[in-house]
Amino acid sequence: MFRNYLKKNKPQSWGILSKDIGYDIRSYMLKEEQNSQCAYTEIRLSPGSSHVDHFRKQSLFPTLILKWNNLFTSCNSDCYGAKFKDRKIKREDYRYVINPGEDDTRNCFNYSITGEILVDENNKQAQITIALFNLNDYALVEQRKAAAQAVMAMRKQFNVHELVEYIGQFESFIRAIYTDFENIEYH
Repeated sequence: MFRNYLKKNKPQSWGILSKDIGYDIRSYMLKEEQNSQCAYTEIRLSPGSSHVDHFRKQSLFPTLILKWNNLFTSCNSDCYGAKFKDRKIKREDYRYVINPGEDDTRNCFNYSITGEILVDENNKQAQITIALFNLNDYALVEQRKAAAQAVMAMRKQFNVHELVEYIGQFESFIRAIYTDFENIEYH
């Protein structure tokens, strides 16, 4: 779809492309690549409640505007996620920020059952990513905390895959704390 559109229409700006097929791009990304979650916050999204984010900002990296591997679907919050990042990030920050399409976040973040994302004080990449996307915003922490309570209450009836599907957001968080609960139980 995306490649065919680019080949056929040769758009010169993101604005033109977004108006033509933006909804279809978001729909595809959410369903096929992002498990219906924001690429950065992992909150549940629909195509209508999201936007396509240029991981590397258009104004800082104009040659990447139409590159698929630079595009993610993000939430529309100004308090966290892509819109928050875009107001704060500088070109040099990209050396440190975690790219959800390229980096394995399982090795970057730890989680508290209270909903916070925890990082080792020596992990500059994770610290900068949390700050640039405001991933420990109070609203996100409270939503993850509620997800942790649901996992705790249901983990004996459901496996982790079923819980991820049922809760529908915060997949990395759910997988991590499910494992934590299992490890506590067996020790």
